[in-house]
Amino acid sequence: MTTPEPSSEKLEAAVTSPPPAAVERFSDLPIDEVVKRGIDGFGFRKPTPIQSRAIVPLATGRDVIGLAPTGTGKTLAYGIPLAHRLIEDPPPMSRRPRKRKGGDAGGRYVDPQRRLRGLVVVPTRELAQQVAEEIRRLTKGSLIKVTAVWGKAAIKPQRERIQAGVDVVVGTPGRLRELMDIDVLSLAFIRHLVIDEGDRMLDLGFLPQIRTILQRMPEKRQMAFFSATMPPAMEDLARTFLDEPARVEVGQHTRAAEHLGHRRFEIEDVLKVALLLKLVVGDERRGVLVFCRTRRRAGWVHAALRHHGISVGLVHGDRSQNQRNRALELFGSGASAVLVATDVAARGLHIDAVRTVFNYDLPLSAEEWVHRVGRAGHGGGSGESITFVSPPERDRWKIISKITGARIPVDPLPDIEAFVRPQDAAKLEKFRKGERSTRLDPFRSNGSGRRGKTGGRPTRDARKKNRVDANTVVEVDEFGFEVPVEADESTATKRGERSGKPAKAGKSSRAGKTGKDGRHGGKNAATRSRARGGDRITHGGRRKGASKPVDPKEKPGGGVRRSK
Repeated sequence: MTTPEPSSEKLEAAVTSPPPAAVERFSDLPIDEVVKRGIDGFGFRKPTPIQSRAIVPLATGRDVIGLAPTGTGKTLAYGIPLAHRLIEDPPPMSRRPRKRKGGDAGGRYVDPQRRLRGLVVVPTRELAQQVAEEIRRLTKGSLIKVTAVWGKAAIKPQRERIQAGVDVVVGTPGRLRELMDIDVLSLAFIRHLVIDEGDRMLDLGFLPQIRTILQRMPEKRQMAFFSATMPPAMEDLARTFLDEPARVEVGQHTRAAEHLGHRRFEIEDVLKVALLLKLVVGDERRGVLVFCRTRRRAGWVHAALRHHGISVGLVHGDRSQNQRNRALELFGSGASAVLVATDVAARGLHIDAVRTVFNYDLPLSAEEWVHRVGRAGHGGGSGESITFVSPPERDRWKIISKITGARIPVDPLPDIEAFVRPQDAAKLEKFRKGERSTRLDPFRSNGSGRRGKTGGRPTRDARKKNRVDANTVVEVDEFGFEVPVEADESTATKRGERSGKPAKAGKSSRAGKTGKDGRHGGKNAATRSRARGGDRITHGGRRKGASKPVDPKEKPGGGVRRSK
């Protein structure tokens, strides 16, 4: 059932209420002794700022909004009071019905639906497993049972565990909604709900599932929202469903942790792999976490590192859960020196082995950059983040730098020639000279900004501008970039042979204006079109490196037919 929206007076009272008092030591917290022993098992003695201010109001049953940068211990900030409340308030006991009339009543038991009293919602499956494990460690020695559920996995084992009876379920929104739809997960007796990494779940499109979960919560319950940022959609949910929450804000939410050192390199995209290999293989780094924008690019980086003999793991959405768990386990134990991942590993994962974070690709938001670099030094000590910025990403980096306040100077490019592919050597030389390559646009416009009458081909005046001098012409390399090339005698001779006329200096003749079939360009049109790079089939029907033209019927899409 839906909780009515609190009045403006209640909201104003919640905002103007004094902040919760901070606690200096875990031993001073009003929590159960079992939980204190669990905290000692972690080896922590002093709470972090978010923990010292959020544990007390949660332990007393108040709703809380917790905002803190990544890596500040938000999981224990809600895990400790949740474990305390579950131990202090056990589920009611029931008696089994009598087997026969006049007989003794059956034994006492706990109804599985009434036993489920805690629910934690997280964005990723790795974070669900990690949170569940930390709550188990906090409640070790008690009767509390915790289970984790996530999507893209068999639902039968998860359903059987819930039906057998658990006290806390930690899961992703999609799988929780699926279990609710098949009447396996009942929220009728939930007393404590935690939304962790709420901003990330909104970015992933989980707002409808979260709203459905909140609407099915009982009227008397405790809620907590924990996140690094509070977007407007999450603020609306808090105003609608939370009852006079205590707002706990620690630090600047879009600032990287203070224990990190930052470096930045400006590099062409095709040279990023070589630079990464230089900094990882050449400098013999371990405990390296590399973030890529897409699954395909993560696969490229993974293959390049393996090619150079580096033990590396791979984590992204297309990997099975067993593969992801295995990669995280090997990396956490130190068996793997590098872990390549997409943003599924950017939130909430606590991996002590991470010492250096590489932003191979810039994230889409400043908050995501903060979460990525926050993985470094998460287990204590110092950490390092290295960000690669390609020319198309410069504007995005300016936005990230302005929001996060990260004024990171550009480091000089080290010697990466040993790791550069032969086909990329020319690009490295251009980049060092400060030259910017111009991508050949097949739909470029003429000088007036309009397409020419030739269907997008450059006009004669534009083609004249491409010539540097009488002995230099502009050709296109295999990557589609324009490169000035000096016209030697052999080149002029070849032009003359193709056209049937002597070639003039600085001016290429147009040969074969009319072919045997009367079409413009005739047979040599395919030869001229071979300047286009890549393995694309060009307008002349000739693939790069092919020995003869390709039949138009065999082209992708059937080619283009001309009217006779």
